[in-house]
Amino acid sequence: MKPAMKASPTLANAMGMADIPLKDLKKKYTDQNSRFVEVNGLEIHYRDIGEGPAIVLMHGVMSSLQTWDGWTEELTKNFRVISLDMPGFGLTGGPEDIDEFNEDYVFNTFAKFIENVELERFSMAGNSFGGYIAARYAAQYPERVEKLILIDPAGYPHEQPWVFKLATTPVISTLSKFIQPPFLITKNVMEIYGDKSRLSQDNLYRYVHMAQRPGAKAIYVKTMQMESEASSVDRPLPFASIDAPTLLMWGEEDHWIPIALADRWKADVRNLQFISYPGVGHVPMEEIPYQTVQDAIVFLADVQQAPTKSSPSIDELESILQGDDLSSDFAPMEGL
Repeated sequence: MKPAMKASPTLANAMGMADIPLKDLKKKYTDQNSRFVEVNGLEIHYRDIGEGPAIVLMHGVMSSLQTWDGWTEELTKNFRVISLDMPGFGLTGGPEDIDEFNEDYVFNTFAKFIENVELERFSMAGNSFGGYIAARYAAQYPERVEKLILIDPAGYPHEQPWVFKLATTPVISTLSKFIQPPFLITKNVMEIYGDKSRLSQDNLYRYVHMAQRPGAKAIYVKTMQMESEASSVDRPLPFASIDAPTLLMWGEEDHWIPIALADRWKADVRNLQFISYPGVGHVPMEEIPYQTVQDAIVFLADVQQAPTKSSPSIDELESILQGDDLSSDFAPMEGL
């Protein structure tokens, strides 16, 4: 209760009845590397930092791109790192029509985002629901994904966290669209860490603040309903189609998505390495960022810069100008 009170700017916020204006959240949670791009009617907040082979970082439900800060600091030394507030969360938020928000909406919006930032071949890392979207993308677009890192990914059926069960009961789900006490958020966040002493005040406050973004309450309830429904049936999943070498990371004390599900991933994904972390919960990249990013860097060591079109040589230019090489990628120059 005490951290929730400290994180809340007003008493109404502390009671879960008020929002924090988006402009205030942007002021606090953007920096010089922040960018916004319109995709599917959403202003997606993302960061694009560094040079080299590209890797896209995708967080889980009720989180934001800051969950990757510990990884970004190390990866940008050798990679172009793109992290984003996934559709529905962070500063990106969700669609005005809440009924539009589902797995396909998130996936299609993410796929269009990749087109917008003009990535042709790249690696991906995804946690929880972000891991599910990353795996689904890798299965559908195998020619684009160089390597795939999945961290405590969602996908296969499992027992839902207590907060999901609570928030999706008929009466509570209606009330939760308007009132979500921050102490439930802080309790929830503490449970996703294996060792609560590793949870920084900044990260704890961030979860509370993002849950009070305008529209977040309704999206959070819809997300929990969506996840609960997906986990209630053993539906066909496309993960056997993943061609990219895959690193599966898992916190052994994950109480949201149990490590036992790693066996399902091992059975379906052909080229897979597995690392587990004792005493760590659902967000290893946030709880133990240095150790996990070092494992990621080792896995990504042989990733190469995606090829780009090279400039034509002098001989090629002369041939093009003379119209001798119409099969070239460079069209004949006109008006000379």
